[in-house]
Amino acid sequence: MSKLTDTEVKDLFAEIDTDGDGEIRLRELRDYGQTHEGTLQGTKLADFVRSADNDGNRRISLTEFTAFFA
Repeated sequence: MSKLTDTEVKDLFAEIDTDGDGEIRLRELRDYGQTHEGTLQGTKLADFVRSADNDGNRRISLTEFTAFFA
């Protein structure tokens, strides 16, 4: 997986965060995955959630999202 620029990370986060609340919920990931072959930049969504959700709240913040792609 290649690294993304800060702008690319923010744009991708905004694309997935469809309700605009600043967190990506599992429902939003599911919806994104249905239109993108179940992957996020080549990473399976289930693997992404396990790796990126550092606090275990089943939501991905922009900070967690950015750290995953850093």
